Amino acid sequence: MPCARTEGKLFWPIFCKTVSVLVGDSSERWRVKTLSMAPAGPTILEKGAPEWKSWFFTALGVLCFSFTFPMTRLSVRTFDPVLVALIRGAGAGLAAFVYLVFSGSRIPNRGKLVRLGSAAIGMVVLFPIFISIALKYVPATHASVLGSILPLATAMFGVLRGRELVSRSFWIFAVLGTVLIGLFSGYRSGFHSIDPADVLIVAAFVACSYGYAEGALLAREMGGWLVICWALVTVLPLELMALISYGFLSGLRIGSVPPEAWGSLFYLTAISQFIGFFFYYKGLALGGIAKMSQVQLLLPFLAIFAAHWLLGEAVDGTVIVGVLAITAIVVAGRKSASAGRRPKVGSVSTAPVAER
Repeated sequence: MPCARTEGKLFWPIFCKTVSVLVGDSSERWRVKTLSMAPAGPTILEKGAPEWKSWFFTALGVLCFSFTFPMTRLSVRTFDPVLVALIRGAGAGLAAFVYLVFSGSRIPNRGKLVRLGSAAIGMVVLFPIFISIALKYVPATHASVLGSILPLATAMFGVLRGRELVSRSFWIFAVLGTVLIGLFSGYRSGFHSIDPADVLIVAAFVACSYGYAEGALLAREMGGWLVICWALVTVLPLELMALISYGFLSGLRIGSVPPEAWGSLFYLTAISQFIGFFFYYKGLALGGIAKMSQVQLLLPFLAIFAAHWLLGEAVDGTVIVGVLAITAIVVAGRKSASAGRRPKVGSVSTAPVAER
């Protein structure tokens, strides 16, 4: 397989050679399609599907994501939080690699791989590590309230990455949302000090929102499902090396692990980090990104219900008021961004290819 010319750079030829060898061996043994370097075409919105299918798949994806916090909370009761994050990323990465090999997907060019890698650092590496450590110390309902700001944070990164000019009210709502999160965290801690777990949660959502925004831009060029698959694969070597090293140093013992810990870890790996994205991006492809992504606003409410149902966590008044207030800020912020969005001169339109 020919690789792009790389003078003085080692990663790209090593990556290409590794994929060529692995895929070549696979094609000889199982006669599957090989990965090619041909550029992927633009994403085309799927036509002819009933509207209920787009809502169904999008809602199913969001439902899969809503159990991430309680499942993480359940798994860190037994496993080391960093180990949970590494197993989650490495396991999903292996599944994505197998899918890409057997589907004969094309290898993106070097520029796209760099962008995929940066998105993966945010939503595949940093987010799971930060959120797993934080949920060792705070309830899943608490993290769900703070997570209400994720759609607005994603929109902020989308504006910055898409080089768009938005109305002043969008930035006002963004500041209001940040202040509201600070007030909620301070109230829950008695305004005595900044909880380190809250800092980790906010950092996790910042990293994740950047990954989502970069992934959304890439999805317009190569398709959302391929974005998450290739994002997982780009950091797979890093995840595997970190998992082996950390597992060896931490002295992993699996003899007395309860079944619910294994179940929650499997859910995080297979559903939260992989299959959930298939349903979510399928819904976006059927109904359009702008329209279907509004279903994401239900995520904090579903996550709170999941935490109460699975873990028996109490849902007090501050949780309800907090999530309603932050969600209202997010809705207002996103509407103001849509109403006042104006691309800068010379910038590329950020509207989905299928909707242009």
